Amino acid sequence: MKFQKSGMFSGRFRRLELLNMGIFDKMNQVSRNVAESSKSAAETSNLKKKIAYEKERIQEVMTEIGRLFYENPNGDHQEELKLCADIDDRKRRIASMQGDLSTLKGVRICGKCGARFDEKYTFDFCGKCGAKLS
Repeated sequence: MKFQKSGMFSGRFRRLELLNMGIFDKMNQVSRNVAESSKSAAETSNLKKKIAYEKERIQEVMTEIGRLFYENPNGDHQEELKLCADIDDRKRRIASMQGDLSTLKGVRICGKCGARFDEKYTFDFCGKCGAKLS
């Protein structure tokens, strides 16, 4: 005697199989979203730490400039000028990291006037000064 599948059983099994595939697809999508979100949060945290470090270091360098000038007010101040260049480099790095941070948050910043636009702003030019947005 052979066992025959009824049409009703195989149809229910197929629907259950499709339902399970849908659930697994949803679970995969949710896990990918969580992974992307945690990666973005880690990158944001890392950038904020780097910015804080650079700001702290700028304060230390400014203190060093003041000490050097106080100790030798009539000198050539070449060392102080080198330290000023270091501060300028650090400020450029901070600006770059703040731009990266804004990009992670979905914000575009005008390079000319500093206006901020969220991801809903779809125009290629600044609404404030007219400069091209990157």
